[in-house]
Amino acid sequence: MSTRLKFVAACVWVALIAPGLMAQAPSAPGAAASFRGSLPPPPTSRPSAAEIQALQADLKPMEEALASLQAKPYSADVAVLLKALRYAVDFEEWFDKKPADSLRKAKALMDEARSRLAALKEGRAPWMDGPGYKLLGFYSRIDGSAQPYGVEVPEDGLLPKGRPAMMIWLHGRGDTATDLNFVYSRLTARKPNQIRPKGALIVHPFGRFCNGWKSAGETDVFECRDDAAKRFGTDERRVALAGFSMGGAGAWHLGAHFADQWACVHPGAGFADVKFYQKLKPEQYPPAYEQALWNLYDVPAYARNFLNLPLVLYSGENDAQRATADYMQGILKAEGMDPPHFIGPGVGHQYHKDSIPQVTAFIEEALARGRPAWPERVVLQTRCLLYNRCHWLSIGRLSQHWLQDARLEARRDEQARRFEVKAQGVELFALQRRANERDFEVRINGQRVEGLGEHGYLQVAGRWVAADATQAKALEFKAWQASGPVDLLFHEPFVLVLPDRAGFSPKLDAWVAQESAAFVRRWQRLMRGRPRVVKASEYDPAMTARPIFWGDLKSNSALAALAAKLPLAWDAKKLTVAGQVHEAAHCAPVGIFSWVDEVSGRRLQAGLNAGLSFREAHDRTNSLQNPKLPDLSVLDLDQPADAQSAGRVLQAEFYDEQWRLPKGR
Repeated sequence: MSTRLKFVAACVWVALIAPGLMAQAPSAPGAAASFRGSLPPPPTSRPSAAEIQALQADLKPMEEALASLQAKPYSADVAVLLKALRYAVDFEEWFDKKPADSLRKAKALMDEARSRLAALKEGRAPWMDGPGYKLLGFYSRIDGSAQPYGVEVPEDGLLPKGRPAMMIWLHGRGDTATDLNFVYSRLTARKPNQIRPKGALIVHPFGRFCNGWKSAGETDVFECRDDAAKRFGTDERRVALAGFSMGGAGAWHLGAHFADQWACVHPGAGFADVKFYQKLKPEQYPPAYEQALWNLYDVPAYARNFLNLPLVLYSGENDAQRATADYMQGILKAEGMDPPHFIGPGVGHQYHKDSIPQVTAFIEEALARGRPAWPERVVLQTRCLLYNRCHWLSIGRLSQHWLQDARLEARRDEQARRFEVKAQGVELFALQRRANERDFEVRINGQRVEGLGEHGYLQVAGRWVAADATQAKALEFKAWQASGPVDLLFHEPFVLVLPDRAGFSPKLDAWVAQESAAFVRRWQRLMRGRPRVVKASEYDPAMTARPIFWGDLKSNSALAALAAKLPLAWDAKKLTVAGQVHEAAHCAPVGIFSWVDEVSGRRLQAGLNAGLSFREAHDRTNSLQNPKLPDLSVLDLDQPADAQSAGRVLQAEFYDEQWRLPKGR
């Protein structure tokens, strides 16, 4: 099934099944509604019931008309308009002071959608013509939802010789900048972006609203980039990444974790880690497993990756967030870097007019050069296998996830016909060779290694060897793929597999119903999409999306079929995880698990009672929207779920590098 058809199916599920499921979720004012700073906030003013009814009457036939046009090019450009209206109506996302202003925006979107639908039926897309500001969309590979983005096309109409450059601009935080307001702002944009490299296409991702450009917001940046590149024919080697405030934090994060994707990176006034930004003292630290998981997104753990590209910083002289740039400069200097840091004199959290041309000139120069196609030197630093590659280097196995720094540095010496590699905290890696480099010698930490390493270079008993096919296939450890924590399930396509019967415990059944419904609603409200959902009896293992099973071995028949693959023992009385025994009647395991498929030989992954582990209470600052649970946890359901957690954590475990849990604890 195509992504677009899956999106239609997801919408059908929401229409037919979700109302019953959503009825099980805590109703407002629940944790999300009562927490000051939750996302999105309660409505400021509501249109009347009659006005909403009129909107519904206009919206429904347009949604039906779009469903028949899903396969047409640019149908997502219409879908983002209708989705913005649907979400505003269904979730009361009305944030203007006067209802008339919200209705004016809704009418503008309705008129544009009607016009685009008519053109789409005729195979036309006039909104793509000419220079200026454009509102576009794409269908997410994660959940099939339509996600909007804006584009500024230079007045020269993108006519420079060769393929034009692109700058991705990441927006700052806006608690009310949901689809309706974002789409309207891009549809009616009149002012150019402050940082505007000459001749470059400027792309404005939505990034799933307000999650600090992490999780699905991270994935969307690349899908947005690729969609714009396909439409406008931009040069993949001349893409700059920039942003301010929350967007600056996104530039730090995406720049450090994907350093081979950008011609340059510009973080403006954004946070870079949790502990420094939150000014946490040791007595305020969360549990050790959560501290370890800061290393998923925290930029200092990936700082060396900036050795691969140009970096330029900006801060207002009086901006409190200047401290992050100063802090990061100290870390970068320790690694041999000293990027320019422009300071806006006398201003706070904003660009100074004299700093804008300085930053713009730096970006223009970097775009003119472009990123190298095949750099002589590549540096890669990581704490997990989600971020395991840069240019022609990739890491397949770490000595230890999260707590141990993994560094890989390689230099290609054309004259000596040799690769010189330094490895630390790495036990398996690969380097990609060009045809004329197949006879290059490889030295790793001074040791010469025989063989081409077509299956990677593996550390065995303290020495490096070129792994053969048998070794590569036999590797039972976390190799070449991300493992946990729970939240990594939502970077890729997933499907919720709900129970189809009663389970071991009424308390667990009630918790599963409440939390699965709460996750659906949270994904809709914060991540701006519709999760794919099936019942266990409808689940097909051939589905390409990662399954996330909800319930227990009695309530979920699809999960029961995988009982032998689970890293736990579970029946109506006991739940045993890594040697610890819990009473099954009031406990829930939450996590990710993995097994090797007997047919394909591939290692597969699935989730267990897993939703986003950061919750409504963490929305007050994007720096807290990070994983709160490790690979596998046990929750005590006697503590009611709230804005902080889904239950009291009784046990929290990480798998080792062989996907094993510690024993006898």
